[in-house]
Amino acid sequence: MIKLLATCVTLLLVSTASIAQPIDTLTLVHYNLLKYGDNSCIAISLKNSRFKTIFDYLQPDVLAVNEMSPNTAAINNLRAGALTFNPAMQATVFGNSTGSDLVNMLYYNSEKLGFLSHTAITGNIRDVDVYRLYHKASTKPGDTTDIWFFVAHLKASIGYEADRGATAADITNWLQNHPQVQRYVLDGDLNLYTSTEPAYQTLLTRFSDPTGVTSGWSGAQYASIHTQSPATGADPCAITGGMDDRFDFFLTSPTIFNGIGKVAYLPQSYRAVGNDGNSYNTSLTCTGNTSVPAAVCSALRSASDHLPVTLRLTIGGTSATNAPTGAAPFRLLGNPVSNELRVAVPAGQFTWKICDLYGKIIQIGQSDVSFQPFLEIPVPALTDGFYILALHSATGQNGALKFLKTQL
Repeated sequence: MIKLLATCVTLLLVSTASIAQPIDTLTLVHYNLLKYGDNSCIAISLKNSRFKTIFDYLQPDVLAVNEMSPNTAAINNLRAGALTFNPAMQATVFGNSTGSDLVNMLYYNSEKLGFLSHTAITGNIRDVDVYRLYHKASTKPGDTTDIWFFVAHLKASIGYEADRGATAADITNWLQNHPQVQRYVLDGDLNLYTSTEPAYQTLLTRFSDPTGVTSGWSGAQYASIHTQSPATGADPCAITGGMDDRFDFFLTSPTIFNGIGKVAYLPQSYRAVGNDGNSYNTSLTCTGNTSVPAAVCSALRSASDHLPVTLRLTIGGTSATNAPTGAAPFRLLGNPVSNELRVAVPAGQFTWKICDLYGKIIQIGQSDVSFQPFLEIPVPALTDGFYILALHSATGQNGALKFLKTQL
């Protein structure tokens, strides 16, 4: 046991040295708000009450929206009426070189993030807004931990594939001309009907798709990532027809997706909020839908003709999900973990401890893995966060692995 404790403490010291800055998580949400501020749609007070229910549940640190009326009153109305879960949520600015009646907007948690700049990629039907934010806790003089957010709303309808492709090319060309930009995220209502569209294929040259579904998303088997249309018809502006299209996206830079550096995508955190996969080609079904609370599901059915999409990033220190986690012969099988920790180990008998990053022992046990190639440790009671698993085999092998526990 002395060797095991020493292993845990040793790795704790190494981890503390490598994580010079705090580790944090950021919840990102994208939502097409359906003509927010247009008086011909439902009353803004009713719309806000539905959005408030949704945002109280999601509590985004970064919220990017499409279909915002291009005026300060509408921008402030959403913040004051629907983003009350956090008074620190701040609005940014928007581009509108085309004079559109619908624009993009980005809100951010000013307790965690700071706003550095905004620019717009122009030349198509709508501007693509490019926002540069920085993470306050992991920023120090001369080293800004910044993330670039591209917010897009591509031209809708079949027959406009070339227009969508042109906007996608503008985005990738911008990135090619700014090679220093490596930590970036694209979100928006991209109105893509198939994965073979030129716009999507162009974006894949510079972005990774966190769903892993890059070769098609039509059909009931992909229902859980479809986002249009959940609407019940209560809003005269809403498009109906059922949940059968994946229009709303998050794409990340390969640097973020692969966890290279200080910012990493949290695996399996991407979801189309409220879609449990049982609403294919129908309005969003709330009966038996346990993916969100009942009140949230009800609000999602009528707040917009799109579902929001969300994902989480880990930020600060070294890569949260792909940092070195130990030496052979021990290897994590999946990280982060939810209910069970699985570790590839040599056959034999092991004693183990789970410690938090302050060295406190959380769990301790013994396991015999003589008849299988991996060790299984149930961890449903652990709260979300980072932990260290320290291992000692009966044959004298020691190892320690850092892992992230999350409910998502």
